Amino acid sequence: MSGHIAGRVLAIAAAAALAGCAGRPAPPAGAAAGGPIGATELRALYATAHREDGVVLHGAHAGARWTKWARPDGSLELSAAHGLFADTGRYVLKGDQICSSWSQIDDGRQICMRLRRTGPDTYVSVEANGNEGSRFKVGPP
Repeated sequence: MSGHIAGRVLAIAAAAALAGCAGRPAPPAGAAAGGPIGATELRALYATAHREDGVVLHGAHAGARWTKWARPDGSLELSAAHGLFADTGRYVLKGDQICSSWSQIDDGRQICMRLRRTGPDTYVSVEANGNEGSRFKVGPP
């Protein structure tokens, strides 16, 4: 995989990995599986008291498995390809979008995505053009 494509895959994985965890508050009415994640739920996933240790996300994109740690201070850590690739970054919530920037991925450019629930504590990232990105499951640290 070329460096740019690999960077894009990991950027999508990074952005995708920023929602939810086990023990999260119940989703708002109407936020069934397959539904988009709104700003209120996105903030609840990251900004509530039970998030003091952050969340761990396990996912895959284009066959590449990854694990990400998202902490309440906005810091990110990523390990992919069985530890052969690692990166650190930052995330911010902007309305109903998760925006992340990484030290290596996409040359540090900020990438914003929306998330769609696919099941209990499972999500898929959705790019601005509507294409699906990474699928992931969220759990406690």
